[in-house]
Amino acid sequence: MEISDPSHPRYGKHLSSTEMNRLVRAAPTSFNLVTAWLQEASSLPLNLTLSASGDLISFNAPIEVVERLFRANYAEYQHEDGFTMIRSLSWSIPAGLVDHIDVVEPTNSFFMPLGQSRYGGPPPPDWEREHRMPTYEELVEEDVLERGHLDIPLAHELSQAPTVKEACNRLAISIVCLSVLYGTWGYPQKASAKNSIALVNFLGEVNNRSDIELFLNRYNPSAARANAAYQFTTEIIADGDDQQTPNTPEQNNANKGFEGALDAQTILGLSWPVPMTTYNVGSKPPFRPVEDHQENTNEPYLAWLQYMQAKETLPHVISISYADTERSVPPEYARRVCREFAKLGARGVSILVASGDWGVGKNERCVMDNGRDKQRRFAPSFPSSCPYVTSVGATRLVGSEIVGFDGRGDFASGGGFSELFERPRYQAKAVENYLDALGNEHQGLFNRRGRGYPDIAALGYHFSVIWNGQAHLQDGTSASAPTVAAIIALVNDALLDSGRPPLGFLNPWLYSEACDAFTDITWGSNRGCNTSGFPALAGWDPATGLGTPWFPKLKDLAIKAKFRADEPWYMSPGTGR
Repeated sequence: MEISDPSHPRYGKHLSSTEMNRLVRAAPTSFNLVTAWLQEASSLPLNLTLSASGDLISFNAPIEVVERLFRANYAEYQHEDGFTMIRSLSWSIPAGLVDHIDVVEPTNSFFMPLGQSRYGGPPPPDWEREHRMPTYEELVEEDVLERGHLDIPLAHELSQAPTVKEACNRLAISIVCLSVLYGTWGYPQKASAKNSIALVNFLGEVNNRSDIELFLNRYNPSAARANAAYQFTTEIIADGDDQQTPNTPEQNNANKGFEGALDAQTILGLSWPVPMTTYNVGSKPPFRPVEDHQENTNEPYLAWLQYMQAKETLPHVISISYADTERSVPPEYARRVCREFAKLGARGVSILVASGDWGVGKNERCVMDNGRDKQRRFAPSFPSSCPYVTSVGATRLVGSEIVGFDGRGDFASGGGFSELFERPRYQAKAVENYLDALGNEHQGLFNRRGRGYPDIAALGYHFSVIWNGQAHLQDGTSASAPTVAAIIALVNDALLDSGRPPLGFLNPWLYSEACDAFTDITWGSNRGCNTSGFPALAGWDPATGLGTPWFPKLKDLAIKAKFRADEPWYMSPGTGR
């Protein structure tokens, strides 16, 4: 944490791949015990592969060998749509190895990708004409109206210093609006060649380059002329997809590529010419069925993270637009994934994660089974609940932003408190101030000692997206996360240009020196679990975090931060050990 704490003399001294691997390599005793068990218990020699960081063992083996190792019984299971997979309903490891093994995967995952939700596209309402804040009911009424053509201001139509009113249509948000609203408009990048940004695609998502080209032609012609839609790099991990041909009717029904379109178009539109990489990840994670969540639609974070740990050079910023109900993730798997995120942060990577789109929890999933009985409880999301990522919530409206929601469906900005991870020290004061103001509201429905999220927020309502060659509107924190990721990439541009390192893990800085660069959101709440959810109050709150970013001030505060020690954080200054 010291290298991410601006008050510490080692702030910004990020670790190299070699230094990180040396820190996290498995203890020799653990390694020897586990490898001896694998080889002795197997009737066939196993070709064991050790990860670059020395803390993950992989191997392929016949099912009968795996059944003997893990005391499992594998069988073929068929989904109602005819899809089949081989899984075991239970497994175990020797008791003597419990303290030496963090996680085993895959075992009993029943992964089936589901489609993402999307929303379609009227005279000014009374509240806008009367120059007042709307009521919740007025916004819901507006949401359910059918929308025809919506005028979206374009860059070439604006003055050199446009106002938010000139640049934005609150019913259809564009990257032009975002750049004016958050202060990146006109920023001249100087260090893009040294800079980098990335996004991650899970669940069969892809980034269709022809759709990106259409989007950039409309909203960022300079990027389109530079052929940016065909210049970014895609890396395939664990049999991930990269389909560039037109969708089949079935794929359209599942909205294949819609999330990928939103992420890539937002990032390239706002941060180009920062080089972008996309990671398309297949594989299947462990899964724990919960109420109304029996199919595994969770993301294989560990497969991707292990791939990243083996890389010598990492992107400075990574955007992740996916969220799972925390209770659906096996605790040992969640903890291991969270530690892997911490490793990336220590190596200088800022990780921005969508906080989820169901407020304090989907109504059907607000039940916790403690083994004795079922208790009504809010349903926090993962990986936002991990203390080593920066969770991004959503807002709506421009000028005077409020907590994001859409009355057409169940979208509300995700936020709450982890049941698994304790509150980190960097946010203790901010969260405790909120809990004091909240009082006894929602008593017993959440963990008052848990890690609070989101950390920050950005617009996440009715983003303009090109998908399958057509314009669409999309809601969600999966729009907010890439927006903030692009803004952080521009802050890094200023740092790199001045000879400084990139920001890396953001949260200790955000909650201390950088909090003044955010616009506090104090209207609305993140409904869910058949409640009003957590209200947005002055200061940090579990609906919009610290608020929405103002890039000029964020950049200035980053430049003013004091950097750097010569030795990594785990060495005593001046001793080299």
